[in-house]
Amino acid sequence: MKLRYLLALFFIVEPSVSYSADLSDPQQRMAAVGKLWIAASNIPLSRPELLTLCEGLDGARWCEGYISAVLTVYQIPQNCLPRTDMAPFMNGQVWELATEWLFTQPEASRFTFFDAITSALAEQDRCPMGAMLTFDGPELIPLTQEELDQIRNLREFLPLEEVLPDYPPLAAREGIEGWSQVGFTVTETGSVKDVVIMDADPENIFDQVSLEAAQKLQYTPRRINGEPVETPNVQHVFRFNLGSDR
Repeated sequence: MKLRYLLALFFIVEPSVSYSADLSDPQQRMAAVGKLWIAASNIPLSRPELLTLCEGLDGARWCEGYISAVLTVYQIPQNCLPRTDMAPFMNGQVWELATEWLFTQPEASRFTFFDAITSALAEQDRCPMGAMLTFDGPELIPLTQEELDQIRNLREFLPLEEVLPDYPPLAAREGIEGWSQVGFTVTETGSVKDVVIMDADPENIFDQVSLEAAQKLQYTPRRINGEPVETPNVQHVFRFNLGSDR
């Protein structure tokens, strides 16, 4: 089962219990609910149909939840997303990106809501795609139950304690913020080895401190049949924000 269908199962219930409180006419309410139901079922929609999905109170609420789930699954750091005062809801800038992406596609094209969101995000090279890139193959979305179990485990595969990198003095003086994504192998003892920089924005500013911080990360090792094993392709994102706890 593909991840998009898991997302559909998660959100398909929402339209059925939310009768568009911002619409007073029963027929209009049912039409709005039906449209969200179709979107949650990952049925391809036309561009005009997609562009009206996030309108209204319940549409915005549904889109906010769906987009937040995608950002969580793909481990996309919030501070790499473009900033805007025009977003209609939390993470609404992602929907704005998707809207721009839709207008670059042929007018007669049909897409699922999932495809519109993930395609728009994939074109934003400022945002690392996180855990989903740890799986080999032509698709980012795993297809087998074993791979789906790996995704669930990977989302729970967090360091035992948070490690904050030192803020580079030059970056602090210049007011530079950003993120750095590191990749590594977690050993049988839970330590980290083979650390490399996977992606960063801006480049080369936070690399060294991120590599040093990653070496200090400790994990509970994975076990197979009760035996600890190495876990390759683990990724972690360090965020560098002045005036915050990162």
